[in-house]
Amino acid sequence: MKKYLYSITIMTAFFANQANAQDDKDKKTTVGTEVINVTSEYQATLNDAFKINDNPLIDDQDINQKKEVKYTIFSVPVASTFAPAKGEAAAVDNDSLAHFYNNYALFSYGNFNTIRGELGIVEQIGSKNMYVGGLLKHLSSDGKIKDVELDDAYSKSNLDFFVGQRNENNQWNAQFGAMASKYNWYGTPADFYVSNFNFDMVDPLQKYNDVHVNAGFESYVGAFEKVEASYKYFWDDYSSKESRFVLAPKFNVELPNQTVYVNLEADYVNTQFANNGIDNLADKYNYFNLSVNPSIKFFDPTYSLELGVGLTYILGKENGVEDNSLAIYPMVKANFNLVPDIVQAYVGAVGGVKQNSYADLAEENPFLAPSFELMPTKTNYDFYGGLKGKLYHNLSYNVRASYKAEKDKALFTINPYDINLLNKQGYQYGNSFGLIYDDVNTLSFYGELNFDFSNKAKVGISGEFNNYSVKNYKNAFHLPQGKLNLNVLYNFTNQWFANADLAFVGQRYEFSGIESLPMPDDIKLGDYYDLNLTVGYRPTTQWTVFVKGLNLANENYFRFNQYRVQGFQVLGGAMYKFDF
Repeated sequence: MKKYLYSITIMTAFFANQANAQDDKDKKTTVGTEVINVTSEYQATLNDAFKINDNPLIDDQDINQKKEVKYTIFSVPVASTFAPAKGEAAAVDNDSLAHFYNNYALFSYGNFNTIRGELGIVEQIGSKNMYVGGLLKHLSSDGKIKDVELDDAYSKSNLDFFVGQRNENNQWNAQFGAMASKYNWYGTPADFYVSNFNFDMVDPLQKYNDVHVNAGFESYVGAFEKVEASYKYFWDDYSSKESRFVLAPKFNVELPNQTVYVNLEADYVNTQFANNGIDNLADKYNYFNLSVNPSIKFFDPTYSLELGVGLTYILGKENGVEDNSLAIYPMVKANFNLVPDIVQAYVGAVGGVKQNSYADLAEENPFLAPSFELMPTKTNYDFYGGLKGKLYHNLSYNVRASYKAEKDKALFTINPYDINLLNKQGYQYGNSFGLIYDDVNTLSFYGELNFDFSNKAKVGISGEFNNYSVKNYKNAFHLPQGKLNLNVLYNFTNQWFANADLAFVGQRYEFSGIESLPMPDDIKLGDYYDLNLTVGYRPTTQWTVFVKGLNLANENYFRFNQYRVQGFQVLGGAMYKFDF
């Protein structure tokens, strides 16, 4: 199984504002010097190889007065603008916060020649309010998936450095780093295997690289609240390249009887794809999204209410042809404390514009062809409502229903094989993905239960059901109808522990590739499940040794159409926590 073991890191122990509520497979735990509400939309994916693991507490009611900032010497404050990539460490050692160390090193090895290594360091310098640090991550595997003819090896490495400081009236941070990865378009059509196809003629290798810089400044006094800025330069092995710059300042304006909050954002992306070999053109896209979101907030101990509106003006240019538009959407959120600490109701109507970029889409699906249509996605509205709270002192719940309308939603679909195309590139053998855009309405129901038995055991279960309706096609491609996740953490003793995850992803569809009337049936991609188990032992407070079993059911299911995943895997390793 092609395991892209996306990181879940012990950096949460370093960073005061990083909420970690069992996120992306390892639920969230809050450590902090700063009181921060983190909102995370439920996005279940298979962890370690796309596994479900996002179990958020929906705090859409972030409608409070300026956040109280607390500071202790052992919790380095990092502004909420800095969100380091999460790593394997927190998933391996759930007890890492009980014995706090600033730094860690991790290494593990398994079958398929899978290698994972991480090194995370953060240290205070000069005054006790300033810190520097870095995070190095590497993951690679030789692949060798059963019945796959092409090379399916992959690797990904990240290196990031950061620096920051908290002062009495403000705090700032900066991060810079780079990423390098290699993947292969190994998912060829099934009929290649029965037609004596010569696989030796295909070079399926693709490489992705980026350099990125992020910075943030937050003030605790005055009308200026904060500003976040980021820049990323991204390129691949086919001479495609992309630059993206985002600037997002926030202000508050004091009126005689009320405060008006104003959020601004400028999001610019410039993408140039490779020569596609079909019409000998290199497609170019430029989108500059300018957004403003004014709002007024009301609150007392029993409720909070935010009334606002969002406007985004999109200045677009596709191959030199301008395509400008204006999006207007609601920004209304309300929370009601029905029974203090037991039942809270929340409702909202929000929207926005998502800037689709090559870098983000390739992160989600690295088997994209380096040539596809690119445009933003508009969420005209997203109406939601739900209840959350506690059924008992150690049993919390969250249920939510929503209805969302998206225009030009990007949907993955396999590119068809063209036997008549000469001088084919490695992605032009029916083995890469493109995008189809459609207007998609989604009715969604989500629920979660979390049991916390002190330090002995924690159990979390979550599920989501989605019903899609689309405008131009029959189905919403590669979007699952249902998702379920069960996570159990059990501490046998202070030294021995186990962590089990069971993930289920429901049926999805792939475009039939035929545009005709009547439209033919689309390809069904069956549901799948993935079971993982980690057993760990802590001989000392600094050392943790572990064994991880991944895809224990040995299911070579399709994560994407034509792309099987690695089967049963076992990795063994150790983590060492330390201070200088």
